[in-house]
Amino acid sequence: MPNQPHLIAPTALRPARVFLEPTLTRDGTLDGAWWPCSTDLSRELSALVNLLQDRLGPVLRVRLDLTSWDDVPAHLLIDGRFLRVSGLPATSDVIHVILDDQDGFLLLVIPPDTSAPIATAAMATAARTGNTLSASEILAYCRSPVYRSLRMRPYRASDREAVLSLADADRLPGQLVCTPATLDEALAGTSHRDPAPWAGLQHPRTDVLMDADGQVAGAVSYATHRHHNTGQILWLHGREVLDVVETLVDHTLRALGGRKAIDAFTSAPGLGLGALPTGRRPVTAKVLEHAGFTGRASWRYLRRSAPPEIDTAAHLRVEVVSSMTPPGWWLKAHGDDCSAELVVEEPVDGHGVVWWFGGDTRHTDALLERALLREVGTILGEHGASETILYAAGDPEPDQDLFVAAGYTEIDRLVSYTRQATPTS
Repeated sequence: MPNQPHLIAPTALRPARVFLEPTLTRDGTLDGAWWPCSTDLSRELSALVNLLQDRLGPVLRVRLDLTSWDDVPAHLLIDGRFLRVSGLPATSDVIHVILDDQDGFLLLVIPPDTSAPIATAAMATAARTGNTLSASEILAYCRSPVYRSLRMRPYRASDREAVLSLADADRLPGQLVCTPATLDEALAGTSHRDPAPWAGLQHPRTDVLMDADGQVAGAVSYATHRHHNTGQILWLHGREVLDVVETLVDHTLRALGGRKAIDAFTSAPGLGLGALPTGRRPVTAKVLEHAGFTGRASWRYLRRSAPPEIDTAAHLRVEVVSSMTPPGWWLKAHGDDCSAELVVEEPVDGHGVVWWFGGDTRHTDALLERALLREVGTILGEHGASETILYAAGDPEPDQDLFVAAGYTEIDRLVSYTRQATPTS
């Protein structure tokens, strides 16, 4: 319908349903997805713009397919700011959002009447870092018969390449690629670098989910504890397709039925990460929450993306002690009445990993923390690391400016989960 005069945007009935690419690195075909609740553009844009302005900054203009909506105003007044609305030729599947600084974000638009499983899968695909599919390709794929006739079976050696591909699809920027050797160790319930977490677990069971065409759509590995009545989801991958992830979680809960508690994505063995990246994998996080899991033990996942700008007083000394588990070094810096520490893992294939514990619970000292990060750069540089990942925890949580000055960018938050037994479980 032709543009109407400007209107005051009505109050949205519910928050906008939006997935944004978590790193905002702009590496993919799209920057995320939007699933409006209706074809009432004035109301839906109000909810969308309010959400995007909180995350990205002021929105100046949007361009979209004018024929997909009931009424299209030329302008909308949203929270005292005018939003210009205009047409976007040649496609009905995207909306171009232009910010105050003229930066543009391209979002997949999912028709309001789309079923929840298809919409959720399409949103997760569009918001995936490095996605190369177009808007129309995503919608076509998520409406395909991949969802019908899903069935579980035990893992076979012939599934290796498919499972490696699933793990790679969920890999965070900077994270080591899951190799065949890494997968084989996880399947066997061991690790040559850090065998300790496996000691309390029974041999893991790994199952795959097959689609109607006989292709591996997802995989999950789980185990029970030797000495107490609990179970554990070690790792799970399903390309963030809702039906796939729901089936994997439901299958595992039934297999671990009767346990007084079930942990998921803890610091015990996985395929590369000790917890779930909730920004990268929002569908898995939501499925776990709906299944009764509660998140705990959050870590920040940071990647070194720039040279450090740290200048630390020369008199501060850092104690470096060799570590056997994991192979690497313990670093400690001491002040008059406080201390700070971290662990540096020995680099693998040029990748260094840092576990940040920060200051003690009484005090923090910025000079001590900077001294630690300076020593990290020295050690990893001497051992040939070209990529560095830092896992940050601490109470109180360390200042983000500390990591920015050291050249790190936060990529995601890692969360572990626990589900306590209920009388009906």
